[in-house]
Amino acid sequence: MKKIIPDEELITIGRMQKDPFIMAMEEKIAWKKDLGHNILRHLFSKQLPLIYHKNGQMIAEYQDGTIQFI
Repeated sequence: MKKIIPDEELITIGRMQKDPFIMAMEEKIAWKKDLGHNILRHLFSKQLPLIYHKNGQMIAEYQDGTIQFI
């Protein structure tokens, strides 16, 4: 069976430098903070909104600051 995703991409994409199970508490706090920023940058680079739940309402937030209730 032919692989859909080449091994090179599996190795270089989505790898963490350190396992969260062995991180110190300070490292985990910094990792979680950076994770949010990285997700936001990734979504906006692909022209996608950040979608989240707030007060029982679904919200789409775009890079230009536009907020849309969905």
